Amino acid sequence: MKAYSKAISGVVAAMLLIALPLFGGCAAADAVRTDSGIESWSALQDVINSAASGDTIVLSGDLTAGEADSELIIPAGKCLTLDLNGHTLNRNMNEDDPKDNAIYVSAGAILTVRDSGASQGAITGGRANNGGGISNHGTLILEGGRIAGNNARHSGGGIANYGTAILMGGSVTGNTALREGGGVYNGAKARLTVNDGVLFGNIAPKDGDIFNEGALSLLGARPDDARVEEIPVLRAYMTELSVLPAAALLLVLVLAVWLDAYLSRERKRAMAVIIALVFSLMLQNYAEYRLSLVSGASTLRIPSSIFGYAVRPAILAMFLYIVKPGGRYGFAWVLIGVNAAVYLTAFFSPIAFSFNKNGHFISGPLNYTCTFVSAALFAWLFLLTIRQFRPSARKESWIPIFVAALLAGAVVMDYTVVFDEQPLAFLTIAIVVSCVAYYVWLHLQFVREHEEALRAGQRIQLMMSQIQPHFLFNTLSTIQALCVKDPKTAVYAIEQFGVYLRKNLEALTQTKLIPLPKELEHTRAYAEIEALRFDNIHVDYDLREQGFRVPALSIQPLVENAIRHGVRARKDGRVIVITRREGDENRIVIRDNGTGFDASAVRDSDGAHIGIANVRSRIEQMCGGTLEIDSRIGEGTTVTIRIPVARK
Repeated sequence: MKAYSKAISGVVAAMLLIALPLFGGCAAADAVRTDSGIESWSALQDVINSAASGDTIVLSGDLTAGEADSELIIPAGKCLTLDLNGHTLNRNMNEDDPKDNAIYVSAGAILTVRDSGASQGAITGGRANNGGGISNHGTLILEGGRIAGNNARHSGGGIANYGTAILMGGSVTGNTALREGGGVYNGAKARLTVNDGVLFGNIAPKDGDIFNEGALSLLGARPDDARVEEIPVLRAYMTELSVLPAAALLLVLVLAVWLDAYLSRERKRAMAVIIALVFSLMLQNYAEYRLSLVSGASTLRIPSSIFGYAVRPAILAMFLYIVKPGGRYGFAWVLIGVNAAVYLTAFFSPIAFSFNKNGHFISGPLNYTCTFVSAALFAWLFLLTIRQFRPSARKESWIPIFVAALLAGAVVMDYTVVFDEQPLAFLTIAIVVSCVAYYVWLHLQFVREHEEALRAGQRIQLMMSQIQPHFLFNTLSTIQALCVKDPKTAVYAIEQFGVYLRKNLEALTQTKLIPLPKELEHTRAYAEIEALRFDNIHVDYDLREQGFRVPALSIQPLVENAIRHGVRARKDGRVIVITRREGDENRIVIRDNGTGFDASAVRDSDGAHIGIANVRSRIEQMCGGTLEIDSRIGEGTTVTIRIPVARK
């Protein structure tokens, strides 16, 4: 195996030795040597711009960049040789300065660096996120000179290679990176060939000389910390395929929403909008990733980035409509509009963000607007969800906390962790996962809500089954007595009993609210039958508002309680049913002058007061109303039902 590796290395070395005279400076028969008139950093850039492919640019003195100078750019399509001639190119970047490379080799450009001087020239003083000395996106050939004294915030203090780099001579030494690859960072799709003795003495917490993610060929001895990638093509494909897990998760969410029987149509529409926005955000991320690989695509990246910043808060706002459909969320859309307006300034101002001429992203002072707006909307969403559902299970309550931590961690990673080949931002991945997690949590609340409604329905049926035998027995006894005593009145009693039975049977199958007059008709039938039996009972009605709906069997059981447990014991027992419209609620009052009772002792299971707990439960569940009891022993009882006015 070692013999095989040595043979391959020998072949590669022989091919490079043959090719170098051709690559070096892209030598042509009429190559021009420029070695005078270069007295400043900007003048060197002018010479580079005007030079023809095949030219050699020779330094005649040391050059130091000024505050207004930017990195030296080798334009796409140019094939140049830079001869340091024993002199120094000093980018002169301090810690407080904006990050910038010393030299930027564009995609499609070829640069050969050599040094024909008596003393060794150097490229130094660069500071950037990656590739402080040279950021290579084309082809770089190092034949001489030193790449030294440069720094990277992330990787590749001396050189960041995203294209093809051949380091055959000179040295890359004394560079630093704060993460990995103090000397050279070799990107996932890049190819790097390094000769023995070129890389040494560079500093980084990890992989001091070379941090490799692409194709690496080492000629001669291998640095101890060099990691050689044997399958770079597969790695590149895996980078592209990293989009698939998030896309698959989003597809699962689509299917779950489509099949969810607990989601209303309105909520399903909101979820459809959320899924469409998340999918568009994924497309925007991927487009941004592809555009970042294209030289000169900054014009297209601006609208793409604006869309990404604008759509993220909108996703959170749409979840408000899932939690509470029909709510008023105008302020949320005001925030979203302000956020979008801030980033639209990128078309004419760098206040939010911009791209430099090399396509590097530059954050502006308002670039965190999206983060702050999204944080505010998430806090609103979280509080609304807690208020709306009041989850009782502690384990479930950790889901929104997990979502908040996930989103916050993704924001931090996007601003601190740099991957040059990443189709989806960490925040986009976190948004996809969070949408699924939050939907699962909401689904659990919807299921619980549905189960509570089922239990309420069961309580209704149970209450009806309790009322029917009791009232049937009493009514039949009354009719039996009247048949002997007063046959004509018995006929009237049978008629009222028929009305009562018909209304009772209708109520058995009634699952929605019914008009108030229908419930009062049921109540009157019951009260008439009781009045036939007890001549001391009088039921009156003061109805000033009847245009609203109530749950079936909500008034009749309360009137029955007033008669059976209150006014029967009075010589002149009276019950009055009052309806009023007061502000934004309808009020029903059932008042009697009976014996009264201890309201705090009322229980649905004690049998003393029929159905009060059941009536209260249905009023709360079915129409969002309330039931209050004010009873004084020896004076009587007042039951007040408040039902919110339905929105049209």
